[in-house]
Amino acid sequence: MDINERFYDDSNFLPIGSPMPPPSTTGVLLNQLKLGRVDRKTQSAAIAEWLRDHTPSAGLVRSLRRRGFGDLVDGGKDPQP
Repeated sequence: MDINERFYDDSNFLPIGSPMPPPSTTGVLLNQLKLGRVDRKTQSAAIAEWLRDHTPSAGLVRSLRRRGFGDLVDGGKDPQP
């Protein structure tokens, strides 16, 4: 019998009771905040609120800039044109 790779994935599983790791991308952050399918204004407000209490990783900052939320991490000045 051959092994079918459809039954395998690259998911990382955490032990029960372990805290979730900090988000590393905008998509992960939006999913953790349950905001994947809301309007952009609501997403921006929620991300800004999250940033008040958390320090984003360098990867999350890059992701936020790529997704158009750079003004939230750059103090209102998005350095990317």
